[in-house]
Amino acid sequence: MKFVSRKELWLSIVIWISILLLVGAGLSPLFKEGAGYIGGSIIFVLCTSFAGFMAWLWLGTNYELGEKELIVRSGPIAKSIPYDGIAKANRTSSWLASSALSSRRVEIFFNKYDFIHLSPLDETTFLAELKKRCPHARIEE
Repeated sequence: MKFVSRKELWLSIVIWISILLLVGAGLSPLFKEGAGYIGGSIIFVLCTSFAGFMAWLWLGTNYELGEKELIVRSGPIAKSIPYDGIAKANRTSSWLASSALSSRRVEIFFNKYDFIHLSPLDETTFLAELKKRCPHARIEE
């Protein structure tokens, strides 16, 4: 079962403005004199690559409850968390760096000292499904 990430409006605005500015900055040397063909091309490739990476992270963040593990994807980055390693999950509000795109989060503790923050759009269903797959874990719905 796949869950998309909740995305806060203000963060959406910041991300998309940043992407547009990067694309504009990448295109501008191609239309101005003085940057040179090679320099302009390098700036274009760097700016548009970074803009594409940001868009990939933004659009490609999701959480999948598989058969034996929770798979967290954020663009090209993926992490698998086996269900038998999950000890606890609860709702939280935080801005720690993570694969959550909102301050409304689910905090999952796994292994001995590890934790991860997720921001599924449908937190209630996510936690209920996680509880079915991890009957040994303390899941606070």
